[in-house]
Amino acid sequence: MLRNLISEKYFAGLDLGSQTIKTSILRTNESHQPEVVGVFESKTSGFGKASIIDLGEFSESINAAVAGLSKNTGIKLKEVTVGVGAELITDRFSQAVIPLCDRDTKVVTDQDIRKVQTQARLLGVNMEEVIVHDFPQHYRLDDAHTAVNPAGLYGRKLEVQSLLILAHNTLIKNLTKAVNQAGLEVGSILYSGTAASDVCLTPEQKRQGCLFIDIGCRRTSVMIFKDGQLRWIEHLPAGGGFVTRSIAESLNLTYDLAEDIKQSYAVATRAAAQNEEEILVKREDGYIPVKKELISASIEPVIAEFLSSLAGSVKKSALHDQLNAGVILAGGGALLPGLIERVGETTNLPVKMAKVGLLQDKVHHAAKFAATIGLSLAGFQKAHAAVASREKNGLWTAQFAHRVKQLYQEYF
Repeated sequence: MLRNLISEKYFAGLDLGSQTIKTSILRTNESHQPEVVGVFESKTSGFGKASIIDLGEFSESINAAVAGLSKNTGIKLKEVTVGVGAELITDRFSQAVIPLCDRDTKVVTDQDIRKVQTQARLLGVNMEEVIVHDFPQHYRLDDAHTAVNPAGLYGRKLEVQSLLILAHNTLIKNLTKAVNQAGLEVGSILYSGTAASDVCLTPEQKRQGCLFIDIGCRRTSVMIFKDGQLRWIEHLPAGGGFVTRSIAESLNLTYDLAEDIKQSYAVATRAAAQNEEEILVKREDGYIPVKKELISASIEPVIAEFLSSLAGSVKKSALHDQLNAGVILAGGGALLPGLIERVGETTNLPVKMAKVGLLQDKVHHAAKFAATIGLSLAGFQKAHAAVASREKNGLWTAQFAHRVKQLYQEYF
């Protein structure tokens, strides 16, 4: 009965980018598995320099994106899981340690784990920040034994190291207000980069070790997973917008025209610099011919700087030798032809374009819409977990027995 509640609902994601807003809708099929109903993208307005500069314009752009998706799918949205990009978040590691007992040792309980995690969060967050994600890295018992899950082990003190992803509290409040003003409720606010990784990476890839690169407009998120955990994250000041702006400045074009040229003709390979073929570019006074090699020359410094920053980030992580599953590229900026090859040369690792199982073989959509689909999936998983919790709470005898066992371990 309770699981039927999930199959009757839709789950929407709203990925708030600096240049575009992407939306998606999932629903559950007869097997209670999520499937994509539709995706949509529209331009962002009223937002710049990592903050809302016009609440009315920004709300209208959110409304336009949601309305476009509703028109295509015939589904009216009420609640969304919102994603914020790399330029809106920060991250840091935090550690905490708690005593388990004064003398001898005791068994670590779930309550002990929650207590030390809470302490790490309190120590790692500033007054004006809110925690978007908390990723425990590992636990240590008595400064000697490292564990991924210390429950049931003996020790006198318990330590945890956590990776926190944070956002400014005022920004989160303003984003929520903008979404509400667009007529929507906010289910959760998550980091778009990790949402994208959840639908692009398999558990096996995360276990083996992989480098996930999410290339946005103004920032590129570099994430390294190992043993199923997010172990490293860095946000590079580079993205697809930098490529577009370089074309615009070099060829004296508007940003929108440069974006069209980038999508149609730009290539990241060095061999493209020898291409003397010409294209016609529209100007106010007519059309002018532009050689493709000039387009390549205009973006090469940006590509070279991006690759250098990427190499530095991977080296800084000290995890290069553990990336057994290679590199996965995502984000709209990853679609630049030739970039896969250049990233492979830089990292000396096999590189693949991200795939989203829910989209089957639509690679173009997977790269562009991975984050918003991941946000929709997070909404589905949240609802699924709530239903499972309600079902579990119905088994009161099992809950009671489990609590009695923990109390015994706590005091004896």
